[in-house]
Amino acid sequence: MKPSFTPLDDADLDRLDALLADCAERSEAVPDLEQLDGVLAALACGPCPSAWRELMPRVLGDTPPFADAAQAEEAWGLIERRFEQVRRAIEAPVQRLDDERALGPLLTDWPSVLAELTDEERRQFGEVPAFGALWASGFLQAVDALEDDWLLPADDEGNEFVDGCLQTFEALAADDAELPPEVREMSRDERLADALWAVYDLRDFWRQRAASQPVQPVRKAATPGRNDPCPCGSGRKYKKCHGASQG
Repeated sequence: MKPSFTPLDDADLDRLDALLADCAERSEAVPDLEQLDGVLAALACGPCPSAWRELMPRVLGDTPPFADAAQAEEAWGLIERRFEQVRRAIEAPVQRLDDERALGPLLTDWPSVLAELTDEERRQFGEVPAFGALWASGFLQAVDALEDDWLLPADDEGNEFVDGCLQTFEALAADDAELPPEVREMSRDERLADALWAVYDLRDFWRQRAASQPVQPVRKAATPGRNDPCPCGSGRKYKKCHGASQG
């Protein structure tokens, strides 16, 4: 039975968003909430979901510059709860994305964000990210940082499948001008749906790979009997030669 946990509510998400924004004041490398959610999705559907906490420094670099130990503990507690939400959604046997159990990424409502800014703040804001782009870039950031874990042998047939899944995130993260015409014709909602299904496809792929890897038993070399000739060729009994150190 899986241990119970408390999902993040809106107040929790606002608090995590504020903590990340505070850290971002001290380091530009700190992701925002949407990008972090993409990182967590990649960790949850990838080859090593149970080691997500140990893998985070490889994705985000050094520990985010929290103001103090209390802030760090609070932030990591919220991140861990969000990861558990993401993991459970990814493990759920969903058939439709509108299933309440399905993964719902934390996507920024940019029109609402801009509506709260003054005209001057909007001018200084710069280019507004496309819908879902930061989530997809966070996912790809995690895959790139954990390349050694995701890497398959060059002749492995799984490469084509994994590459196809990752292309859905590239289509969501990239500027339209960088994409082929057939992808540009897709709506952002369609691209997001493709990426979400790719999360489930990658989950199945890595779980099947893990299940098909046989566990190699640890075998010790056969040890000669104490009265057998020593395998070193000395002509002496094993107990009187190299076996003497084992007694």
